[in-house]
Amino acid sequence: MSPAASDAVRVRPMAGADADAAMAVIDAAADDQVARGVRPPHPPRTEEQTAANRRAHLRFVERDGPGAWVAEDGGGVVGVAESIRREAFWGLSMLFVRPEAQSRGVGRALLSAALGYAEGAAVRMIQSSPDPRAMRRYALAGLTMYPAAEINGTPDRSTIPAGLPGREGDAADLDLVAGVEAGLGRSRTEDVAFGLELGSNLDVVDEGGRRGWSLWYPGRLLMLGATDAGTASTLLWRYLGESGTEVLAYGLTSAQNWAFDVAHRARLTLHVGGAMFVDGMDVPGPWIPSGWYF
Repeated sequence: MSPAASDAVRVRPMAGADADAAMAVIDAAADDQVARGVRPPHPPRTEEQTAANRRAHLRFVERDGPGAWVAEDGGGVVGVAESIRREAFWGLSMLFVRPEAQSRGVGRALLSAALGYAEGAAVRMIQSSPDPRAMRRYALAGLTMYPAAEINGTPDRSTIPAGLPGREGDAADLDLVAGVEAGLGRSRTEDVAFGLELGSNLDVVDEGGRRGWSLWYPGRLLMLGATDAGTASTLLWRYLGESGTEVLAYGLTSAQNWAFDVAHRARLTLHVGGAMFVDGMDVPGPWIPSGWYF
């Protein structure tokens, strides 16, 4: 039986037809967070990014159906939770509730449903917005909290080093991605492959023992993995140089001080807020977590 938030709200498995409603919930919740000053505004999506976003939501249903849930009342979908399972790893990618439906137990019921997909997982990870109610909910789920930050803005292009090592990658580099991920204790290779299908860009560094990759599109760094902090810094610099004007990366903790160093040197804005919640592993250093919010 699906968990119920209240007599008026029902939690059920997400269907492909819910993708647009899920996007609307996320936008409404994000706009409310901006209005309340708990997070900075992000640049609006392009039409291409909106299409990619819709496809990403559909993939949660197709690939991770047991981890994708919506809450609805008489007016339609008011909440969404989407999580992934990759071998022994479980991650909550997003949990959002419309502002008018908050404080009614909707978020708690959605999290309970999504956590069913985590049964037997050795590692659980949740990226949280700065909303204090969300952080309280995740802490009470038994995960360790790591305060987090995001970097955004327009980099000072005069600060970007010349002659950075690395190159543009493609699907032929997925073995490199898999090797780096194995060293980080993760398994995101199929998610990188999916990102390439959506038209995202892949950068790679492969120089002896220094190996790494980043997946991005203009304005948004989606994820990154490397063997060491120096290689991770190189990949972040490459992203700043290739992405255009506005850039964004989030989910950064104290383990990613190399990223903060790059951000300060590039004169980007640093916003402290939100948290990474983890159970069963330490937060990797030369790494930026996955994020599919376009």
